Amino acid sequence: MVDRFGHAADEKPAKPPPPGRPFSATTRQENLDRLAGDTFDLLVIGGGITGAAIARDAAMRGMRTALVEKGDFASGTSGRSSRLIHGGIRYLEYYQFKLVFEACCERRAMRRVAPRLVRPLPFLYPLYRQQKPAPWKLRLGLTLYDALGLFRNVQRHRWLDRSEVGKREPAVAQRGLLGAARFYDAQTDDARLTLTTAKSAHLHGAIIVNHVSAVDLMVGEGRVVGACLVDRLDDREIEARARVVVNATGVWGDKIRAMGETSPEAMLRPTKGAHLVVQREKLCSDHAVVFDSPRDGRHVFLIPWGEFALVGTTDTDFAGDLDNPAANADDVAYLLDAASYAFPNAQIGRPDVISTFAGLRPLAKAPGGTYRISREHIIAESGSGLITILGGKLTTHRLMAEQVVDRVQERVGPDVPPGTERGCRTQETLEGAQTWRSLACTLGGTIEQHLLRTYGSDAVWVLAYAEENPTLAERIVPGLPYLMAEVVYGVHHEMAVTLNDVLMRRTHVIYETRSGGVERARAVARLMASRLEWDASEINRQVSDYTAQVALTQAWRGAHGGPRTKDDDVDRALP
Repeated sequence: MVDRFGHAADEKPAKPPPPGRPFSATTRQENLDRLAGDTFDLLVIGGGITGAAIARDAAMRGMRTALVEKGDFASGTSGRSSRLIHGGIRYLEYYQFKLVFEACCERRAMRRVAPRLVRPLPFLYPLYRQQKPAPWKLRLGLTLYDALGLFRNVQRHRWLDRSEVGKREPAVAQRGLLGAARFYDAQTDDARLTLTTAKSAHLHGAIIVNHVSAVDLMVGEGRVVGACLVDRLDDREIEARARVVVNATGVWGDKIRAMGETSPEAMLRPTKGAHLVVQREKLCSDHAVVFDSPRDGRHVFLIPWGEFALVGTTDTDFAGDLDNPAANADDVAYLLDAASYAFPNAQIGRPDVISTFAGLRPLAKAPGGTYRISREHIIAESGSGLITILGGKLTTHRLMAEQVVDRVQERVGPDVPPGTERGCRTQETLEGAQTWRSLACTLGGTIEQHLLRTYGSDAVWVLAYAEENPTLAERIVPGLPYLMAEVVYGVHHEMAVTLNDVLMRRTHVIYETRSGGVERARAVARLMASRLEWDASEINRQVSDYTAQVALTQAWRGAHGGPRTKDDDVDRALP
């Protein structure tokens, strides 16, 4: 027997959350109780950008929705990308027109709904003699790129001659230079976009919890009816029941599928993308620059990022620890060779690398070289009813979520609570991602710009903490704009519950200083302890866990075959 919403009579329906609940560590504890006591229309496993977008879309359609993430939001691939929202011009070479069209449309949609987080970025594509593609082919491709974007990009592409390239970007190699194409894509803070999407899902009533692992799927009468969960912070075991379960775990997707099937065929082929972080003054550019590796002709990017520049990425098969990918010495040498070839006067080398990071792409399994594998996504449904989403790109996450929720809606049924809409509305706005133009800030222009760019209107919360307690107006690390007040904000408004959450994703301290900020880790942990009631042993554990993550950003140095240099030394001592 079912009620008018299609819910079984013996189900305990999920109650709507109280209005105005903060997205806090305290709310996380309340959500754990709700996971154990309620029954949901949809349970999403995976809190990367795709899972968060699915939860948001479903909640906006009126579905009773829950999401669990075994680490932190964007702690996997979604926080280790090239931080680009782009159409993917290189995919035209492989005739993936549908993918490029979708990506260009989504780029435009994300710029509209999240202008603070998705910002236009000019690109430069230099072309040299004896280099593919031929000039006419590149111009034709860029015209097609404009067309697939429906000619609604910031600007249409332009062709710059050799002299103009030299004026705009003097660091670009001049030998054999024919000219360069100039076009626009967009840039984002991937971890913060994911967090903002998760917070929006929360605002629409979804039950969101990080640091909770799915250890098994619950099956009844041959169908998946929920998941067995473990809170990784206190080992609490929970059974969460749902009418539909979606596996949005990225490179961990096959592991979740194996819980509900007997010996399922692997669907994923993880590939690693490594990046270098260097000082902007070392590789100074006002554009993102596309250049080819002299080793294999792959596209590599130089991407401006505030006071820093990113160089990436690699694309190699990966068979190691999915939880802890890291750049190795070969990755760093490959990217340095490419950067040195493209910017010979910069004389960039190993001592210039501040840190590294690596993410894993959840590509659909296919033969051939990794560079040619399609980035299109696949939605698969197992015999037990588990829905799995794999593949795709950061750029197309909203569209991927819409298609998954359409599938879920077919399963859940036609009835939704009164006053809600059945159709997708995520293309209309993204709460918390709008531009905020002014801020009464007495901490200096750099801090003001940082707070506005990062928090928008919520920057007033950070300032309020700093004004209430002057010690919170101190920098987390000297030379970086992050304030200690942001730590408090992260706990009370962004569900930050570990030191890694704060120093890796709420801020990017780990990547923007050679030491990873370990000398300040204990001070940050003590501040979090005052809000989360950690004892001394927990503070030590948090600092130790963070130091291990910092070591991963510098692991390539230890793998170097030659003698260590002074520039390779990294302070790893616990504070």
